[in-house]
Order: sequence, then structure tokens, then C-alpha cells
Amino acid sequence: MAENTSRLEELISRLTQVESVLMHLQHDVEQLNEALLQQNTIVDTLSKSLKLLDLRMGALEVEDEGPDPVQDKPPHY
Repeated sequence: MAENTSRLEELISRLTQVESVLMHLQHDVEQLNEALLQQNTIVDTLSKSLKLLDLRMGALEVEDEGPDPVQDKPPHY
């Protein structure tokens, strides 16, 4: 009977250790999930900013084309 009690106590101890490890892993997964969500928000914000900058650069390139050198004659002609 003492052997069964000892075996039961060992199993309970191991189960407690497994539960403890599982709790730590769940906590770590939650922290990683939060970090991933924050990074996703940052990436979305940066992506939107990059698109706006790209549009602005495109608009500036169209505005900054300047006069056509082939059609404009130099003043000495």
C-alpha cells in the first residue's frame, strides 16, 4: 500500500510540474501574441505612410517635369 501511495504522490508531483510549465507557456504565448499585434499595427501604419509618400512623390514628379528642351529654343536663336 505504501508503494501505491508513493507512486500516486510521484504522479501528482509530475502533473503539478506539467501544469506549471503549461501555465508559463500560455503566458509566453499571450505575450508573443500581444507583441505580434503591436508590430502588425506598426507595419500597417508604416505601409499607409509609404503609400502616401509614394503618391506625393509621383505628384511632385509630374509637376516638376519643367519645359520641354526640344520645343524651347535657346535665346540666341
